[in-house]
Amino acid sequence: MDPTVRRGAVLVLHDITDLRRADQIRRDFVANISHELRTPLTAVKGYVEALLDGGVTEATTVHFLETIARQTTRMERLVTDLLRLARLDAGQEPLEGVPCSVASIFDAVTTDLAPIAGQRRQQIIPDVAPDTGTVAGDPAKLFDIFRNLLENAIKHTPEGGSIILRSRRDADHLLLMVEDEGPGIPESDVPRVFERFYQVDKARTRSSRDAGGTGLGLSIVKHLVELHGGSVAAANRPEGGARFTVALPGRLPQSVT
Repeated sequence: MDPTVRRGAVLVLHDITDLRRADQIRRDFVANISHELRTPLTAVKGYVEALLDGGVTEATTVHFLETIARQTTRMERLVTDLLRLARLDAGQEPLEGVPCSVASIFDAVTTDLAPIAGQRRQQIIPDVAPDTGTVAGDPAKLFDIFRNLLENAIKHTPEGGSIILRSRRDADHLLLMVEDEGPGIPESDVPRVFERFYQVDKARTRSSRDAGGTGLGLSIVKHLVELHGGSVAAANRPEGGARFTVALPGRLPQSVT
């Protein structure tokens, strides 16, 4: 051995914090899916077994069947949302770029959800600035974005409350906002509200599930907005309630045809 040659070792350190967090998110995601499917399945199984045993009145039978229908719809929505997120993750959601009227989008989602808001005696108020005009985007996906946001606002606004659909322009973006009169979002939870199945608090999550939510709507919103080259943010209103702001650019990404 040449005495002038020095031997040594190189220690390479890797920060695995992000890897551990990603693995924890995957585990939580699977656990949440299992829970969200098991709960309605258990209810359906119990009611079916009761019907098979017989001895229930006609009124009770109708109640059981209505519950079964409601729970199966809940599972169907969950599976549909999961499949859509999978397509978004894989980049398999094509985007059509055409001029879309903001007022027409707001009107369409309001018409779609007016029966639900009406049951809760809620008022949906449009506040579209005169210079709003149109936005370049995919009409169906823009509808889905604001339907999810409006549905979320309806769930968390008390009976008799108001929800505002607002639009404004700044130098570079069109800002579209959905404002509710709900309990707001704890500040520590604001950065995570767009995560899949993230639970802001038990009461808020429970009301969302009872109203037919899947816990995936806001995550889908984030994916669809980013597909348009925009961003979405949640914040608390000074007067109470939450505000979700979608910022869309004047032009779509170059990859969109």
